[in-house]
Amino acid sequence: MKTPITPAKATPAKALPPVPVREEDRLAALQRYELLDTPAEPAFDQITRLAAKLLKVPVALISLVDHDRQWFKSRVGLPVQETPREYAFCAHALDTDGLFVVGDARQDERFADNPLVTGDPNIRFYAGAPLRTSDGLALGTICVIDDQPRHALTPEEEEALRDLSAMTMAHIEARRAVGYLHPVTSLSNRFRLLADLDAGSADPAAASGTTVVIDAAASQQFAELTRVLGQVCADAFEIDCARRILSCLPERTRLYHVSPARFAFNLPRQPGGEAVEDELAATLDRVSAAIRSPFQYQGVPIATSTGIGFVQRPDIPAGSVELLRAATSAAHQSLEEQKPWCAYDEKQDRAAHRAFLLLRSLTEAMGGQDQLHVAYQPKVDLRTDRCIGAEALLRWTHPELGPVSPAEFVPLAERTALVRPLTEWVIGAVLRQVAQWHQRGIALPVSINISMLDLGTGDFADRVESLLDRHGVRADWIDFEVTESALMTDRAEVDRQLHRLRRLGIAVEIDDFGTGQSALSYLKDIPATAVKIDQRFIRSIAAERSDQIMVRSTIELAHDLGYLVIAEGVETQEAYDWLRLHGCDIGQGYLISRPLAPAAFEDWLATGAFRPAAMPV
Repeated sequence: MKTPITPAKATPAKALPPVPVREEDRLAALQRYELLDTPAEPAFDQITRLAAKLLKVPVALISLVDHDRQWFKSRVGLPVQETPREYAFCAHALDTDGLFVVGDARQDERFADNPLVTGDPNIRFYAGAPLRTSDGLALGTICVIDDQPRHALTPEEEEALRDLSAMTMAHIEARRAVGYLHPVTSLSNRFRLLADLDAGSADPAAASGTTVVIDAAASQQFAELTRVLGQVCADAFEIDCARRILSCLPERTRLYHVSPARFAFNLPRQPGGEAVEDELAATLDRVSAAIRSPFQYQGVPIATSTGIGFVQRPDIPAGSVELLRAATSAAHQSLEEQKPWCAYDEKQDRAAHRAFLLLRSLTEAMGGQDQLHVAYQPKVDLRTDRCIGAEALLRWTHPELGPVSPAEFVPLAERTALVRPLTEWVIGAVLRQVAQWHQRGIALPVSINISMLDLGTGDFADRVESLLDRHGVRADWIDFEVTESALMTDRAEVDRQLHRLRRLGIAVEIDDFGTGQSALSYLKDIPATAVKIDQRFIRSIAAERSDQIMVRSTIELAHDLGYLVIAEGVETQEAYDWLRLHGCDIGQGYLISRPLAPAAFEDWLATGAFRPAAMPV
């Protein structure tokens, strides 16, 4: 058998194909349809198989004629993926109005010396029908080939070939119109990417390549850009980002527009090891530099946060959806860590997956009876050593993950709409418990933690008042510990809600005082009754002079302004004694008691354990 023709073995053909009149327009249209260098698709393969069967030939092709090659979108009976354009019979068919037929290529002076005739596939007979767009541009042909000469096609065969051409072009148009192209940039969209990844999994080179995801702007930034400057600006931003990214990619690399301000591309595996890794890094550096440069809109420079992540496909053996998710996770890591780009990190990904699992499970936990519960940690008057209240602390025992710290799941909830129902669940549980205790003569106020995000809703105080009425609890039986949130957006509304709570008779404590960026402004603006010094300043207070200075100054300032001072994280007798000596009002921590279930809290009270007990060894 003769060696198939490849560009490396090519020799000039005797007669070069003619160049169509509207060649530039034709090539531009070919690029817009995004067919070149894409994986096989079943619909096209069905058409070529049908062509070979109807016309009784060994070879049938859907050929796309590029500027220097013909590339086969689908092929039956031909092992090669492309051949040089100068040898392409199909290139001769582009300007024909009807079918282009060569009965015996060896007897045709245009093709007698063509390597496709003298070599393999040994073309003797050729018949091709142009694949023409609605504006008359030929993208290529559907053609049939035989290694035996034929004098002509029968009328029925001619009709079949024309029908197959129309069928192919209809599918090409439908492919472009329905679901595969992004309406703004006309790039292939997420569905096309997923289809290409799945189709490429059978190809060893594609199956072990690299998938890259680019977030040209954080989702909140892009939403704000659209809101402030309008959709026209947002569209212009995405088009400009696509142009910049494309200018940095290797030749014939397909760029996908997978979601707002998010792009992706695939790099096939190349032999070479370290050199290839260097080439990948260089490509990512170019893309990063290109999209980090400010976008200009009507003379105004707009800068955005960007993230680039990639995954090597052997690291993710699962399907296309998982592959895209892994690369997106790496892009998020790049965005959060402000790195130019990040490789997929399985450990980081597991943490993100755990976060998603927790958020998904939290709704179920709030609706159940056996996962969430509240523990109560005593607060002690440092002058009298008597218990004067408790802090309610939310606890979660996940059915699969076991105990989950509130330091892990509460910040996650604060990033979603779950923070409001979670806070209401805690308030409801505490109010039920407080009502029971008062019925049994245990009259101690209980502190409930809320964030600025809870206060950002305009009806928070009204909902609290409604809950107090429902459970028969007086406002002065509870108080709220308010923690600063970096996600707070409406400070005016927060202040209104706090004043409304104070008018109801609910005391307010400033939690974690000294750790927030605006802690001192809280003392001026928030109608609080107490400040709570964060435990990081308390744990080593007996030995650290800097902590002593800061805590002593805070106590004096708060007292001068009329606030009580609470110290949390009291874990040693030395810290307890130091705080008492320097006028701190209330202490809370493991030295006094760990958080307790309601029954255990009642037992603790019953023992009269109002003096701090030694820490367990």
